[in-house]
Amino acid sequence: MNGKLHNMIIRRAVLPGLCLAAFLCAGCSFSSADLPETEGGKAVSMESTPVVDYTVPKLVPNVLVDVAGYRAEGYKRAAVKGRRLPVTFDLVDARTGEVVFTGVLERGEYNAEQGLYSAYADFHEWKQEGSYYVECEYVGRSYTFVLEQGLYDRLFTEICQELISACGEQTVTLEDINRMLLAYEWYGDVFPDGNGDTIPDALEAVADWIEATGEQPVAEGQEASYAAVLAKFSYLYQKYDRQFATECLKRASVVFDQPQNTMQEDAESFHALTELYRATGLYTYRSRIEAYRTYFENHTGFAEADGYLYGAMTYLNTRQPVDREICKIFMDSVMEQGETISELYGEMIHPVTAHNNGASDLLRHAWELACANYVMNNYQYNHVMEEFLHYLRGRNALSVDFYAGETKERSGYLLILTQLLAVQENLNE
Repeated sequence: MNGKLHNMIIRRAVLPGLCLAAFLCAGCSFSSADLPETEGGKAVSMESTPVVDYTVPKLVPNVLVDVAGYRAEGYKRAAVKGRRLPVTFDLVDARTGEVVFTGVLERGEYNAEQGLYSAYADFHEWKQEGSYYVECEYVGRSYTFVLEQGLYDRLFTEICQELISACGEQTVTLEDINRMLLAYEWYGDVFPDGNGDTIPDALEAVADWIEATGEQPVAEGQEASYAAVLAKFSYLYQKYDRQFATECLKRASVVFDQPQNTMQEDAESFHALTELYRATGLYTYRSRIEAYRTYFENHTGFAEADGYLYGAMTYLNTRQPVDREICKIFMDSVMEQGETISELYGEMIHPVTAHNNGASDLLRHAWELACANYVMNNYQYNHVMEEFLHYLRGRNALSVDFYAGETKERSGYLLILTQLLAVQENLNE
């Protein structure tokens, strides 16, 4: 986690025409000897309209906010940075220009390497919906954002619909579908049934995608991942259409067994084995899972590949007979990762000196935390996931909304929002 966000590159063009004009107008220290040479005894005239060709640098605000907004009733704060910071900040109604709340900046600190102070503006006390910005003396104001009680519902619906459309357009990835199914498995009540046929829209979209791709050959190297998706879908879909679910499970077994002559032992194969074992209960799959024991005894955590964590969560959730010692290894690793991330998240998303390897890295940490939170619901984990989301949606040093620029990561945001939304609904009950 030692990588840093890349600095923006600003191109500046030289403006010789403008500089000369400025000197000519200055008068005081200029004489005829300073003028350019003439042609035929006459001074060469300049163009009446100077040609100006340069790129305007992007102005990055020093008050950083989640541009997607904040939940009106939730925990809300902006990050502030600058070479000089005031004591207080103002929350301003963007429509009227009225200051609606004034607070004191908190957790101020100084970074000598960059010569910048940083602090946080906490405005969780203000709960009225609307459009606002945060303003500070010396450093300026933030982008405009909304306070909206149903914010997570709206963002979840938007992302879910994008993934459903991607299923129909055949542009969705196996990773996207796997995360959609994982989110549904954990918090199925959050997913809507728009047409009222009792089947959640997301599952119907995946079913349509499977039917459309069922006759196509599986890309080389993706057999295990595809089998894992089919097996997980089969397990979740059986209560809606048992026949189709059974067909999917059969295809999963065939696809997985075809390239397995060498008995591969990698993350994707492990994930597929856990999904197939949960769906079938076959001992052959269980014995191959147990063959990974030595690997997990010698590797703490699941940092090497996502498939190990996906498989571990499936194994922990299965109702089939399991190896209790392996379960303990998985449980300890998941909880240890959750505690580590919870302790270090402040350094990962610091407004001045953030230590992370980009949006994908933070999303992975967020869903690792989601796994720990699913095993043991923890208020602190919910808070950290929300803080990750705010950082990714603009509360970072460059005010970049990573969601807007990284379409390949939609399912990662879906997993975070699903859990936050489920927790919010449980608190409202």
